[in-house]
Amino acid sequence: MSTGRRIFANTAYRGVADLASKVATTVLFIVMARKLGDEDFGVFTFALALVTLVTVLADFGQNSVLTREVARNRAEVDRQFANNIALKLILAVPALGLALAYASATSNQEAVLVVALLGTAVVAELLRGTCFAVFEAHERLVFIPIALSAQRFLTTIVGVVALLLGAGVVAVSAIYLAGALFAFVFTLALLFRYVVRPQLELDVGVWRPLMRAALPIGLAGVFGTVLFRVDTAMLAAFESEDVVGNYGAAYRLFEATLFVGWSIGAAVYPVFSRLTPTTSPPVGAVFERAIKFSILATLPLALCAAVLAEPIVELLYGADYDEAANALRLLAPAIPLYPVAYLAGLLCVARDRQRVLTIVLGVVALQNILCNFFLIPWLSLDGAALGTSVSQFLAAIPLLIVSGRICGDLHWRRMLSGAAIAGTACAATMIALVDRPLLALASAAAVYVGVLASYERRAFPEDAHGFFELLRRRPAAAPTALESDIDGAGP
Repeated sequence: MSTGRRIFANTAYRGVADLASKVATTVLFIVMARKLGDEDFGVFTFALALVTLVTVLADFGQNSVLTREVARNRAEVDRQFANNIALKLILAVPALGLALAYASATSNQEAVLVVALLGTAVVAELLRGTCFAVFEAHERLVFIPIALSAQRFLTTIVGVVALLLGAGVVAVSAIYLAGALFAFVFTLALLFRYVVRPQLELDVGVWRPLMRAALPIGLAGVFGTVLFRVDTAMLAAFESEDVVGNYGAAYRLFEATLFVGWSIGAAVYPVFSRLTPTTSPPVGAVFERAIKFSILATLPLALCAAVLAEPIVELLYGADYDEAANALRLLAPAIPLYPVAYLAGLLCVARDRQRVLTIVLGVVALQNILCNFFLIPWLSLDGAALGTSVSQFLAAIPLLIVSGRICGDLHWRRMLSGAAIAGTACAATMIALVDRPLLALASAAAVYVGVLASYERRAFPEDAHGFFELLRRRPAAAPTALESDIDGAGP
């Protein structure tokens, strides 16, 4: 299979996984917001943000190192796998204890129990991530949608039924934990059965070099998580739980778009790790198309959030979450900026320039905290949303500059012009029909696709031809028995 077709197939596999999981999770959070009310939904939002923030140290870059090293040398999986899991557990348990101590000092007993349940669930998801890292290294991303979708849909179905029957925030948190534990066991079984069975041998002697290699990536991960979670934690310190719930509603819609960057990144990261500026294809060509596709996919979502925030929030959450609409509008710029920064950061890690990523995210995380101390007391949840978009912009620009130096000259017109022209036409259509949201969505989508296809065929026919050719042709690599069932392909 060619590099382009393999990247496209793996992007599609990861995209299916992330899109399906985001749809399922968004449904759960919408029902939760409606049934629990803004106060209890605020408790859940705060607890999830807190445990995610403190347990970020558990995955201190080990997954990125595992994927990079196993992509270069498949035998590395025996040295990396069990030690990766052991290090995560050693780092996660004390972090979870800190979260519980903080919750005990600042919240009621119910909130402490929610933190305990969600904290354990996050740890299980971190362990599942080790298996996902091996899938990515082997470029066998077909298994990720199986595991991820199974977890999310199971959790959502059981959670929604429980909420409709009157379950509270503690019961929903317990259901979330059960889904995470199931997913880890199921993913482990898929890995051992269909991809590779790593040797489960612990070697304390390799922990230090593994952590030394992972340290810059881990610090970048910490700063990235701070960038995503500290605003909610700070908002909870300044505002009431119903304000946190409104912000959580808007932020969940922003987070529902992150799968675009993750899907593309999962497919191109092992390729970034192997290619150089002098290979065929060069790493710069892959990076350009990854950035281009991420912007093309996320720009219309950002325009929807900016122009149609009120009807979207009212439709999904109801009138009680009216404050979320303006927060969603202010989060709109972050929707296309996030995947740009994410992919540029992956390129830095893949080409052993992870220190650059660490410095950029560290500075931007500090900027975000300082801005939130000013913006949240002044603008409440709108300040937190504005701070997020500003920080994503400040992260994307320097990472793109460094990426250009890694790849050589980047063709900015190829990457950006199609999105700019089609996006302008899409925005104009949406604004003209803003009073009729459904018609605005349908018309804007048609205009965006039509203008984009017309422009790309004329300006960059090789890109358009390659994209449509990939859509018409299926990957030719020999699948496993399970992949054959999924893809509909013969062995």
